[in-house]
Amino acid sequence: MSLPFSEEAVAEALTEKFYEQDGAELERFGDRGRKHTKEDLLHHFNYLNTAYELENEQIFVDYALWLHQVLVTRGVPEEMLMKSFTWIDEELDRYEKDKKMAFYQKCLRLANDALR
Repeated sequence: MSLPFSEEAVAEALTEKFYEQDGAELERFGDRGRKHTKEDLLHHFNYLNTAYELENEQIFVDYALWLHQVLVTRGVPEEMLMKSFTWIDEELDRYEKDKKMAFYQKCLRLANDALR
């Protein structure tokens, strides 16, 4: 049975997943890092929603390319953003499918393709 979609639930689940996979990050950044990770994930959803409202996938792809440049200049490993988008895409499979969900997943995949 699929769950009703919740951006908050996805962000929370993926924040936990990130820190489960990299315990050193939790030690390094603690609760502050956990808070920022969740905020970053929710920010991705803001752009996904904007792209959806405007029916324009390129808005999210352009955001991804811009964010990638920002993160790389700040020393964030290049694969982190792609991993984040992949994890969101995978997590969305747990939720009820609708037009918006399909659009989000298409955007996430297009963004990852553009980042390769």
